[in-house]
Amino acid sequence: GLLSKAIRTKKIEVNTINPRDFATDTHKTVDDVPYGGNKAGLIMKIEPLVKAIKKAVGNKKSNTTKVVLLSPADKKFSQKIAVEWSKKYDHIVFVCGRYEGVDSRLLNYVDEVVSIGEFVLMGGEVAALAMLEVTSRLIPGVIGNEESLDDESYSDEMYLEYPQYTRPEEYDGFNVPEVLLSGHHGKIEEWRKKNSK
Repeated sequence: GLLSKAIRTKKIEVNTINPRDFATDTHKTVDDVPYGGNKAGLIMKIEPLVKAIKKAVGNKKSNTTKVVLLSPADKKFSQKIAVEWSKKYDHIVFVCGRYEGVDSRLLNYVDEVVSIGEFVLMGGEVAALAMLEVTSRLIPGVIGNEESLDDESYSDEMYLEYPQYTRPEEYDGFNVPEVLLSGHHGKIEEWRKKNSK
């Protein structure tokens, strides 16, 4: 796909870091029981996560580096955020939570907490991949035809993109709307605006 091609052609670089590599005990423990009790599940420990963040950031920490904690508890990711990230940052570190979450002191080591929606995943890796793909496709050279980025869902002028059709004109009794076959660009544009949500 386009993401693997972007990595191969060095338009983007993707690395993964395992917090277990920074655990200090024999079992490579990255989680522990929460203080205060009365909570099922384990919390990710702060030490391995901070060391992993520092490894990921290296000496690249600058105004163009962003450390993002993925959590269901804060601001929701959007196309607008992806556009900002693609223009402003050249190094984004996604910190993926697991278990019942992370030690809250980790907030002192991240720039932003972002969610992909009001639901709970088993870990932040799927959310990180979604954010990576959405943001990467906005980087020049990642998408073959960059004009396709101008008029799509969640762009500035429309919320959801209008319905689209391709050949054949008729399938199983379902037809392409006549206006799209008319060649009248003004009417087509009017139809598209009317049918955007």
